[in-house]
Amino acid sequence: MKWMAVLAVVAAVCLALVAADHHTPKIADKDFLLKQKKIYNLLYYYKQPSLINPSLYEEGQSYNIEANIDSYTNTTVVKDFLYLYKYGMLPRGEIFSSYYPKLQKEQEALFRMFYYAKDFDTFYKTALWARIHVNEMQFFDTLYTAVICRADTKFIQLPPPYEMYPYAFYNSEVLEKAHHAKLFGKLDSKKFSGYNTYTIPANYSGWYLSREYDVEHKLNYFTEDIGLNTYYFYFRKENPVWLKSEEVGLQKFRGETYLYGHKLLLMRYYLERLSNDIGKVEDFDWNGQFFVGYYPTMTYHNGLPFPQRGYFSKFPHYKQKYIKDVSEFESRILASIDSEYIKDMNNKMFNIYTPGGLNMVGNIVEGNADSYNYEYYGNIDFLAKKILGYNLEPSTTHQIVPSALEYFSIAMRDPAFYRIYQKIFDLFYDRYKLHQKPYNKNEVVYPELKIESFVVDKLITYFDQFDASINNGLMFDDAKEAESTLIKIRQYRLNHKPFSFHFAINADKAMKAVVRIFLGPKYDIHHKPMDFVENFKYFYEMDNFIVDLNAGANKIVRHSQDCYFTIPDPEPSEVFYKKVLNSLDGMESLPYVERLYGFPERLLLPKGKKEGMPFTMFVYVNPLEGETVPYMSRVFGNYKFDNKPLGFPLDRPVLNFHYDGPNMMLKDVNIYHKDEMELNVTY
Repeated sequence: MKWMAVLAVVAAVCLALVAADHHTPKIADKDFLLKQKKIYNLLYYYKQPSLINPSLYEEGQSYNIEANIDSYTNTTVVKDFLYLYKYGMLPRGEIFSSYYPKLQKEQEALFRMFYYAKDFDTFYKTALWARIHVNEMQFFDTLYTAVICRADTKFIQLPPPYEMYPYAFYNSEVLEKAHHAKLFGKLDSKKFSGYNTYTIPANYSGWYLSREYDVEHKLNYFTEDIGLNTYYFYFRKENPVWLKSEEVGLQKFRGETYLYGHKLLLMRYYLERLSNDIGKVEDFDWNGQFFVGYYPTMTYHNGLPFPQRGYFSKFPHYKQKYIKDVSEFESRILASIDSEYIKDMNNKMFNIYTPGGLNMVGNIVEGNADSYNYEYYGNIDFLAKKILGYNLEPSTTHQIVPSALEYFSIAMRDPAFYRIYQKIFDLFYDRYKLHQKPYNKNEVVYPELKIESFVVDKLITYFDQFDASINNGLMFDDAKEAESTLIKIRQYRLNHKPFSFHFAINADKAMKAVVRIFLGPKYDIHHKPMDFVENFKYFYEMDNFIVDLNAGANKIVRHSQDCYFTIPDPEPSEVFYKKVLNSLDGMESLPYVERLYGFPERLLLPKGKKEGMPFTMFVYVNPLEGETVPYMSRVFGNYKFDNKPLGFPLDRPVLNFHYDGPNMMLKDVNIYHKDEMELNVTY
């Protein structure tokens, strides 16, 4: 049985599972509403706890952790935290990143104290204390992880991280204007719920600083999309690298999730490159130069600029120790893949070409807490980002200047992010798959099912405006101004018109079946046709759903909004919080879905071109064999899949077969990109 792979399929994919039943909202009860209100209160102007909500500040000051140590199910973790706190944790106002060992240990200690609080009330009081005494970035980052992992806060909504820490999502010139919103912002003449609302237009990085030979800036609208970066933030939050899966009940197949999720992000990025006449991601050598530069034009909250990397730059001499380590770890993992075995810390050997083997590989590549032998296989993900960030080594453990790669919410802005994961897939994922036995025709063809036709509505993309509130992440002089001011950043973002997939499927008998939809390239950068059999790995999974088929002809319509991993843009916090208060007062009910986030539905399609750009869709249907496999995600919701491997049937080559079975179909589609004026025309 390969149900293990399926579990990974889901989360892994950059697909944040949203099954059809998750589009059906539930109504929040009073307990949920009270918790929801308190979580938002904890994060409301969390950088200035003494200025805003003074009653919460006093409550946090009066709480004594040591005196209430029996209120935690694990008193040892409380003692460990208090020991660290006594001898000096990261001071408030400083920069935090979990990519630094001492700071990670501090975060682990704080998380465990949050996690092992006996009840929600103790957790809340502990968080009120930490809101005052712990570094702001460390508090915000750890609280999100704790809310995701605690059973009594499951599916409690969290404010979008771009509202909490806008420095990770917007360029410095935009935030400089935001600090002087009355001068640079446009005051909305219509007050929203009593707020003075200032709107500041924002561009992407390329408008200000780009080189003639820098083609990457063409993709800034995608790589700097705050919804996409929020998705990646949550994707990595679900399985913190420093937590063992059994400690808090994380996904058991997190290694597969890690690999497949990055694979889908990489393939989606490649389709966006093609839309902008850019070819495949180039390879690089640790002993050579790194071609692509990065100029973030961003600053931290304390004014320090993000490190930058020049084009065609040599690796700094102070990164050589990391280069030596990453080269050795790569060699060890490659040897294990070729030899079919990895060894644990006791030199016990495990065959990786058995069910769950790819999960073992993913764990050792990521170097997470479930790695079979961290000391031997290391942490390639961590080291690659340390090297390619080109940032200086810290002079003290609490004075760091992390690169963009060392933050989950920023990493995708740096072109090096995609080179890192392309290298990981070239070295490990693809190599592992090539060692597996290819599928034969009988494993992928189901004669009892036939796709008679597959039609897709006209695919049209465009840019539209989106306003994000960021005042909660800024500093104010007084409480009155903070509580009466809304500062919004307005950006143009990629979107598409809603569309539907139309299937006609013939079944020999009534059955449950699984439908998969993939999108991939039709032509390469030189406009040469890309043979599907040779380039199937460049297709990314758009949807995966189970249907009930009757004997004979079946008509199925699947809407783009129903694709299982997508989610619409979240409501601004000021709108959502008002609904929470109204629901507590009995003025209305609060519907919510059992998930925190997902892949932005807006980005389901690549941009395409004005005249239309050809792509290929691959649709595949197979009978549901055996029981469905539940996928339970604290972030992305719950879903049910069949027991096929991730990406099936495009996860391995198929010998002597051209994907022309009756239960599969290749369909050429065109994606048209239109501007605002053209959208007024009916298509």
